[in-house]
Amino acid sequence: MARGSQGEARSSGRRVAAWAVTAASPLIFYLVVKAALAGVSPAAALAVGSLPPADPAPTLKYLGRAAQQPNFRADPRTLRTAEDGLASLPLAFEPFFVAARAAEQKGDLRRAIALMEEARHRRPSYPAVRMQLMVYYTKAQRYREALAEVDVILRRNDELRPLMLPELTKLIGDARGREALAAILATNPPWREQFFDAAGARRLDPADARDLYRRVRALKPGGDLRLERQLILQAQASTGDYAGARETLLAGFPERERAANRFLFDGAFRGVSAPKPFGWKFEDLDVGRAEPTRDGGRTYLDIAYFGGRGVVLAEQVLALRPGRYTLRLTARSDNGISSGSLYWRVSCLPGHSQIGLLVMNQAGPADRRFAAPLTVPAAGCASQELRLIAEPGDVATVVNLQVSGMEIAQ
Repeated sequence: MARGSQGEARSSGRRVAAWAVTAASPLIFYLVVKAALAGVSPAAALAVGSLPPADPAPTLKYLGRAAQQPNFRADPRTLRTAEDGLASLPLAFEPFFVAARAAEQKGDLRRAIALMEEARHRRPSYPAVRMQLMVYYTKAQRYREALAEVDVILRRNDELRPLMLPELTKLIGDARGREALAAILATNPPWREQFFDAAGARRLDPADARDLYRRVRALKPGGDLRLERQLILQAQASTGDYAGARETLLAGFPERERAANRFLFDGAFRGVSAPKPFGWKFEDLDVGRAEPTRDGGRTYLDIAYFGGRGVVLAEQVLALRPGRYTLRLTARSDNGISSGSLYWRVSCLPGHSQIGLLVMNQAGPADRRFAAPLTVPAAGCASQELRLIAEPGDVATVVNLQVSGMEIAQ
C-alpha cells in the first residue's frame, strides 16, 4: 500500500474509532445509572472488590458493574479476583468482562477482544458486553463486526436509539463506515427509518450519500431504496443545490409522474407527500385552514379563512432554474371574496424578494382560471417559496375557496 493510502487509512480509522468512543459513553453512563438505581454504587463496587470473600461471585457481580464505567481501572487485586473467577465461575460473564477491561488498559487489544467475546458467549443479551465489543472491534478496524454489535443493541433497546443513531450517522462520512453501514441497512433493521431521520438532520456531502445509496442498492437489488434516495436529496438541499435535489426527487417518480411534478409538486392536491424540503405544508389554525380534499373523482385544495389576522395557509419550496414561468390555477368561491385578500406569492430564498403574485379575489361560484407571470433571476434565487397568504379586510367575513389544477409552466 502506498504511503499516502496508509496515512489515509490510519486517519479514517481514527475518525471511526473516535465515533465509537463517543457512542459508547452515553450507553455506559446509562448502564451505570441503572446499576446505581438498583442500589449498587460504583464506589461500593470498587470497595467490595478490594475484599477477599470466600465466595467470589458477589464481588465479581459488583466488579462487573463497576467495569462498565469509562474511568474503571483494574488494580492487581481486582485482576486476581477476576482470574480466580475465570476458574471457579466458568459460566459467569463478569470475570471475562473485568479481565477484558484490564487487558484493554494494558494495550493488549487482541486479548481484550478474545475475553470480551467469551463474556458475550455467556451473556449474549447484555448491552454493555456488546458495546465494549463494538469499541474493541472499531479500534481493531473490524468495522462490520462493530456494527453487527450495534445492530443487536439497537434491535433490543429502543430507548438507546435516540442516543446512538445520531452518532452512527457520522460513519456516512467514512468510506469503510459506509461499507459497513450498507451491509446492515440492506437487511432492513427495525431502526432503519430512525437512522435516516437522524442522518437527514445532518449536513452531509451529497457524494457520500450517493455512495451509501449505491452500496445498499448493490446488496439488495430491486429493494425499497426510497430512504437512501431521500438522503441524497436532503444532502443536496443542505448544500444549496435545490435544483439537483429536485432532480433526485423526480428520478424516484414513475415516468408518467415526472412531467406533472417537474416544477410544482402535487398541483392536483391529491394529498401525496414528498420528502423535505419539497412537498406541501398545510396549516390548520384558529383563523383559517387549507387541506387537500377529494369529491368523487375531483381533487382540490379546500380553503377556509375567518379573518382577524394575516396568515400563511399553505407553502411549498420550489427549485426553478433562472427563466420565465407562468403560475396557473382554477379557483371558485360560492360566496365570493367581499373583504380581505387571498393570494399566492412566490419569493426567492433566502432573501424573500418577490418574483410573482397571483391574487384570487375575483373568484366566484363558477370555476375561473387565474394566471400570473414569474421571473426567476440568474443570481440570488437558487430556490423559491410558494405561499398561500390570507389577509383580513375592513369587515370580518368568512371566505371559502377551492383551488384545483395548479401548475407552473415555462
